[in-house]
Amino acid sequence: MKRSLGSSDSLGALMSICPNTEEHSPRNNAHVYSREFQSMLNDLDEEGCVEESGGHVTEKKRRLSGDQVKALEKNFEVENKLEPERKVKLAQELGLQPRQVAVWFQNRRARWKTKQLERDYGVLKANYDSLKHNFDAIQHDNEALLKEIRELKAKLNEENTESNVSVKEEIILAESEEKGH
Repeated sequence: MKRSLGSSDSLGALMSICPNTEEHSPRNNAHVYSREFQSMLNDLDEEGCVEESGGHVTEKKRRLSGDQVKALEKNFEVENKLEPERKVKLAQELGLQPRQVAVWFQNRRARWKTKQLERDYGVLKANYDSLKHNFDAIQHDNEALLKEIRELKAKLNEENTESNVSVKEEIILAESEEKGH
């Protein structure tokens, strides 16, 4: 992400050095800058710190070295919040601007939070899958038990019906025997 040079300067300071004369920039004839502003641009160009895109002058993004990243990571592991004194000390030790250190920590906390959410989601998903599997197994067992209950009730009803028929037959036989004697 590119940052405008004037983003930290006051508007009044920018207005005093921004285009207000008829001089043309040697870099692009379409732009008109004051001598003071053009001098600043030329100095920044010599340092390799400026890109011009669409008429806006921005700083080039500076990459951190591997050692700087390792040191920042170690500090992040110790404490992911950055106190102002610690930020300045760390910036001095690593040869960075305090703002760079602060932005790195902010970005790292955002990445950490995203990773933490992914881990939490993974745990919750695994728990859900396990519970779902257990629920399905219990539901299957429940259906099997209900089927068994229905079969046993049917068998019991069948036996009761047969038993009632035999009792009725015995009564009828007993009555006919009594009449026959």
